[in-house]
Amino acid sequence: MKLPSLLLSIIPLSLAQTPPSPGLSYIGRTHISLGTPFPVGPGPFGNRSILPITGGNFTGPIFNATVRAFGGDWALGDPAQGNLYLDARHQLLTEDGADIFVEANGPQQADGVIHCRVRWEAGTDKGYAWLNGVVGVGILTPRFEEGGDGVEGIVVELWGLVTPGEKGLREHWG
Repeated sequence: MKLPSLLLSIIPLSLAQTPPSPGLSYIGRTHISLGTPFPVGPGPFGNRSILPITGGNFTGPIFNATVRAFGGDWALGDPAQGNLYLDARHQLLTEDGADIFVEANGPQQADGVIHCRVRWEAGTDKGYAWLNGVVGVGILTPRFEEGGDGVEGIVVELWGLVTPGEKGLREHWG
């Protein structure tokens, strides 16, 4: 008697429609310059290297900023898998003087780009507090040195997750 009840309770789940997908609203592009890496070496979680952030810029439809020359990527590599895990933090200075902390992490993909989760922290006094509520995603592409194997910088394209039916971050966060 219990089995038919269980089957009847599962049927609606299998007939349920897939909900609408969330959207993405473009936030901007970050160009980041990197300094000489500091290899920490093998550890319990893989090979750790620290890549200092030496500057850059952010451009987007809502605001523009300079990447301050401090911060870095505490990258974790897995030599057995040949991949890398991003663990980066840096600071933006907007054109109107607001400081915005940025944290990004995520795995390298088979094609060499990194898919990252991005979190922003902004003060409430300069009009950027809306970033504190954004769930961000990014695609990071390395820029290689001419004629060399080293990475001289990165480009990150950034989007914010938007509820289905909303047009963009401006509409959501005002």
